[in-house]
Amino acid sequence: MIEEADYVVCGGGSAGCVMAARLSEDPDKRVVLLEIGDANDRLLVDVPAGLQMVVANQETNWMYFTEPDATQNDRRVFWSAGRGLGGGSAINGMVYIRGTTYDYDHWSKELGCTGWSWDEVLPYFKKSEDFDGEDGPSHGKGGPLGVSQLRAMHPLAYSFMDACKEVGMGEVEDYCAGDIDGTFVNHATQRNGKRCSAAEGFLKPAMSRPNLQVITGAMVDKILFESNRAVGVRFTYNGKSRDIRVNGEVILSSGTIQTPPLLMRSGVGPGAHLQERGIDVVAAREQVGKNLHEHPSLPNSRLVYEPTYNVRNNPLILAREGLKYLFTRRGWLATAAVHAMAHVRSDPDLQYPDIKYQMLPFWADANAKGYFGADNPVPDSAKNFGITIGVNLMTPNSRGQILLQDTDPASRPMIDYRIYEDPADLERMRKGLKFANTIFEAPALAPHIKATAFPPDPHQSDEEWDNQLRACSATGLHPVGTCRMGNDPEAVVDTQLRVNGVDGVRIADCSIIPLLPSANTNAPAIMIGERCADFVHGNRR
Repeated sequence: MIEEADYVVCGGGSAGCVMAARLSEDPDKRVVLLEIGDANDRLLVDVPAGLQMVVANQETNWMYFTEPDATQNDRRVFWSAGRGLGGGSAINGMVYIRGTTYDYDHWSKELGCTGWSWDEVLPYFKKSEDFDGEDGPSHGKGGPLGVSQLRAMHPLAYSFMDACKEVGMGEVEDYCAGDIDGTFVNHATQRNGKRCSAAEGFLKPAMSRPNLQVITGAMVDKILFESNRAVGVRFTYNGKSRDIRVNGEVILSSGTIQTPPLLMRSGVGPGAHLQERGIDVVAAREQVGKNLHEHPSLPNSRLVYEPTYNVRNNPLILAREGLKYLFTRRGWLATAAVHAMAHVRSDPDLQYPDIKYQMLPFWADANAKGYFGADNPVPDSAKNFGITIGVNLMTPNSRGQILLQDTDPASRPMIDYRIYEDPADLERMRKGLKFANTIFEAPALAPHIKATAFPPDPHQSDEEWDNQLRACSATGLHPVGTCRMGNDPEAVVDTQLRVNGVDGVRIADCSIIPLLPSANTNAPAIMIGERCADFVHGNRR
């Protein structure tokens, strides 16, 4: 096993795969990627419809739980995070979306992230992309990441979009160009009907390079410092502690949840918290682990007359779809989770949308059954066709933090997040859910609706909505912000993603995001990896 490298990348998620692939393009630099999970080289990852099974697998999903959340009836809320090469890109819903011009211009102009405006990040989105649609100024061709038009489109997605237009929304011609104010069919991170994770797109083609070593099953413990300069990484492999010396830089790509604990175990973080855990402080950085935020999420679902993807227990249909996928890479097995999207304002006076709708051609009753208990009035989703408008709040005000349980790298971090700490977030979610009723009742969609699903009474009182939000809300699976980027003294990383207070360490993952973009976070994570690789190439020591 290699004992010395120029660059060590800690974490093989979306941005980590990008970093390892891009840095190893220089044959004179030795690159090591350390990932605790496995290669994720399995059929259920490749086949898009395998999503539900890989999300429920502890080998591919960390399956975190938060600390009890007082704003959600003291529930410990489930949080997904990808485990293994590709990270979240190997288990996500494959939605490809970047956000808006406003998101990144706001980072640059208002949040001190100079160099991160829309015009400056767009080339990096395009650099990574291999789009299978028509050429255009907002898309890239020939990049490592397959981005595809949906190969299996449920007809009710078009009805959803028509209904959105009937209630006053516009149709967005190219949502990748920085405008999402309206409704559109989304693209997916697929290539030829198969999932294209960051591992598949970026890392796999680079694996044969002699200067790149990928070590799976490696649990990273800490960065090794001499004074405040990173000189190595300590990790556990096959039960033994090992050190690798780093001549260039350490890149942390362990994600929003795991990157802060890795920094803290290394002595970089809130001083008092580290001292309480018996950790010598290398650099007191109080904002490490802070600024955690997520998209609150709750479904609004209906039963429909047409067959949808939550009922697939007919063996003849399954056989037909299996053969269709085998020979054409189309059909149900090629489907993505989300088939269309829309964005609205919870308050008409807002300049930009703050509510995201995702149209899913299926529905699930697990949360609903748990809420209603023995007197459950919710129909069985295994026997009743349905569709869902998944409602996300794109711009939450509430913030949380990540803390260490102890110094053991195998311990789960403490996720302390009160999703509705700001009551305005609860109110805006309620408004978004109620407006979804209007879409279901619009002329284009109403004839397809057979009955209610969840909630049983979609026209319930505000108090009942709030009770369900507190009892059933999940997250959008898009945590960000725990190693915030900026140019202020409290920022964890500077605008070239260098960790402030130490030398030789950068962060490339969604923890650096100062404020959630109006988007799912896989495409932004890959863009961050592309930018960080360029920063490293331009600042070699």
